[in-house]
Amino acid sequence: MQKTEELSHGQMADFVEIAMYRFVLMSILAAAYLFAPTPSLLAADRTTLYIPLASDTKPETMRDGRRADQIQYPDDAMGAAASDGWKAYIRLWKAHHNEPSNPKIRRFLGLPLEKSFHVTAKKGRGAPKLLRWTANSYAQVDTPHFVIYSKASEQSSLLVAEDLERSYWAWTQMFFPLWEAAAQVSAAISEMPEDMSVSEFLEENSSRITIRRKMRVVLLKDAADYQNTLAREVPGIERSTGYYDNFNQTIYLYASGSDDSATRRHELVHQMFREATRAGLRNKMPAENDGFWLIEGIAGYFESLWFGKHYATVGGWDSSRLQFARYRILVNRDQMPMSELRADGFTSAQKRSDLSRWYSHAIAQTHQLMESGNPASRLAIYRELARLYKIRSKLPSVDQNELLGAADQGIRKFLAIDDEHILSNPIVSPPHQLVLADCQVTAQGLEVIPPSSELDWLDLAGAPITNGDVSRLVPNPSSLGQLRLERTRIDTAIAPWLSQATNLRELDLSSTRVGDKPIESLAAPNLEVLWLTGSTVSDASIDAISKMNSLQSVDLQKTKVTPEGINRLRTARPQLEINPLQVN
Repeated sequence: MQKTEELSHGQMADFVEIAMYRFVLMSILAAAYLFAPTPSLLAADRTTLYIPLASDTKPETMRDGRRADQIQYPDDAMGAAASDGWKAYIRLWKAHHNEPSNPKIRRFLGLPLEKSFHVTAKKGRGAPKLLRWTANSYAQVDTPHFVIYSKASEQSSLLVAEDLERSYWAWTQMFFPLWEAAAQVSAAISEMPEDMSVSEFLEENSSRITIRRKMRVVLLKDAADYQNTLAREVPGIERSTGYYDNFNQTIYLYASGSDDSATRRHELVHQMFREATRAGLRNKMPAENDGFWLIEGIAGYFESLWFGKHYATVGGWDSSRLQFARYRILVNRDQMPMSELRADGFTSAQKRSDLSRWYSHAIAQTHQLMESGNPASRLAIYRELARLYKIRSKLPSVDQNELLGAADQGIRKFLAIDDEHILSNPIVSPPHQLVLADCQVTAQGLEVIPPSSELDWLDLAGAPITNGDVSRLVPNPSSLGQLRLERTRIDTAIAPWLSQATNLRELDLSSTRVGDKPIESLAAPNLEVLWLTGSTVSDASIDAISKMNSLQSVDLQKTKVTPEGINRLRTARPQLEINPLQVN
């Protein structure tokens, strides 16, 4: 060994200072490289995922008109923090979409040679003991990753089976570093050369993904069957539409006539993090003492999973859960600090009197941290999930406390979208809820939103839009339950359209040029709340309002309604709450 020259104290101090300077500089540069947003992140507010295809599917060249900068894949979203194995896994799925019939790729993924997934159905045996079902009184549906014990119809059972399989594959791409098969997949394909096709590589390196065991799902016939089955075991089950039993590791769902995919995917995420990872929880609940916000937040985030014919997306400004959060935070000025969210564990969260509010904030913050375009924020979520579920991972370190603590400052900006955001992140499916109140959205942004015949809640308060903009967005308003057009440019000519909104429960036409005709033609027998503050209605509307039998509250301040008109309404409807808020 060569002897080094001794340094004087002064030289040593200089050396240490220079070394420290270099270390800090390199750390800054490394962090900048590791967490710098990629170009696609600047535009995309959702993550694109691949789904299994049948072998005869034609390769897709266009993604419903999306540009390349409007698409981000999960490994892209993590920047340089994404492992080689993760990148190779996404590359494998891309190759499957380019060559759906390729048998080598299908074999590696465990897909059948023809259909998008394999499913069998038979008379059931071995259902969970708490059900007390006799053999052959139910069906057992098997897929590669699930066994479903079902008392629902064959059609419902097969639809649930397909959705679970597609959601499984979407989850594995999204949360690859936490997946139980990540190490197996990485060992098999992470060293795949860039200049070699996936098919060629698999020709020389034949293998396939294997799992430890299938996950259990119970599908009940309907809501009554669901409640009767679980009432003894799960107090308050009647308030839920799905349940994951952490200790018996089983999802309980029921078939319904409406779209219940959000519930199914919410509960599936609970199951996946518990059973499709190497979680070290043993017989404990995740986040017993703190951090339960993320257990529910990430499940609520995955409710936004949307399936197209060839691909899926998760996240996005149009996610149903974000509509509720947008109203709560932007309109009601109600913001729960992250410090309060993070403090609750499972037990303390369940005891909250404002649990629905707590859920709304937890899910909104998860959306923000996953979609902000900052890889470090997303990495913080993954590392926190690994901590809560006790999953060993090789994810890079990041200051989770700093990133999670800074979320409070960005949530309002994240929710207050504008035309540019909508145009950069077009949606392809009609929304069921749409809340853009107090956002910088105009007719230009609304124009690219697909018309919806199933919209339940529409809130465009403050938007500079007209009758035509509203009627284009909702050609048939009979599905609307809540409608808020306060401070818009609509007027009395909206009457024919509004007369078709027969299922309204709440209507706000405050500070508009709406007069008597829309109120006189309104035929909504279930209307409970009516805001007409600052509109141009007059005493001519009093008779129509008095005949709204379900109406509980109406505000007529700053209108043309006279004191005599108010008295006439009070006489006709003595129990009706009139002008509930004092308007200056």
